Amino acid sequence: MTPHINYDLIKHFHFIELIIFWENRLTTKHIQHHFNISRSSASKYIQDYVKLYPKFLTYNNSKKGYQATNHFMPRYGEKDLGTYLSVTQQGIQSEYYNHFTAMQSPLVPVNPKRVSGILHALKHKQRIDVGYASVSNPEFESRIISPHNLVFDGARWHVRAYCEKNRDFRDFVLTRFNGECEIEGPAEYDQQNDTLWQTQLVVSIEPDPRLTANKAKIIALDHQMHQQPNGHYKRNLKVRAALLLYLLKQLRVDSYQANPEAQQIILSPDCLANLQPYMP
Repeated sequence: MTPHINYDLIKHFHFIELIIFWENRLTTKHIQHHFNISRSSASKYIQDYVKLYPKFLTYNNSKKGYQATNHFMPRYGEKDLGTYLSVTQQGIQSEYYNHFTAMQSPLVPVNPKRVSGILHALKHKQRIDVGYASVSNPEFESRIISPHNLVFDGARWHVRAYCEKNRDFRDFVLTRFNGECEIEGPAEYDQQNDTLWQTQLVVSIEPDPRLTANKAKIIALDHQMHQQPNGHYKRNLKVRAALLLYLLKQLRVDSYQANPEAQQIILSPDCLANLQPYMP
């Protein structure tokens, strides 16, 4: 169980765990350079962490730094590669820094002025009258919605909401709001009323059967698939029915490619049949 500690320690402990997790060698210089603090202060943060979790780290004299033990179990914040790269690129403390290259994201930043009213409605469970434009209706028009969740599909931000015009729950792209927002009172519908949101589905993927066995094995490795008793590879992913199409697009199984090496993965036949009621 993670003890209750202040934000300052959480911030430093998260950084310590990121470096240990991805580089497996932590020195006071890492913390000094990243937080622009003295060596003694950096050393104290490490000692505080070691005191709290004495079995997680051990000092390696030959490498002149701390390394993870078999008991190391990160407790603070995200440990994915994206978080590590984002954090380490803020300074020059990582010895691998010059070997990182990131493509410019095509993600369009969301204007906070356009969505502040929506965020307020989410927090306070309110109905709001907003201006929204769509491909079918490019002119901003008034919509009364009851938002219940923000959704990131890997490319764009959406808000899941009950729409009084269409009398159903649907997704609205955040960049398509004009920022005008009026509170209409308490929300009459929330996520508990959203059947597709409450419905959990299982998406099963497997290598394209047209691939050779060796190529299928590589694709299975890419997607962390497990070999089944019949020798086939498969992975199951859970998703809300409301978000199914986003996942299929991320997996690139929403369309069929004539070239199996371009297709790479497919939905398992039994899974495809189960998902049909939730697909357009």
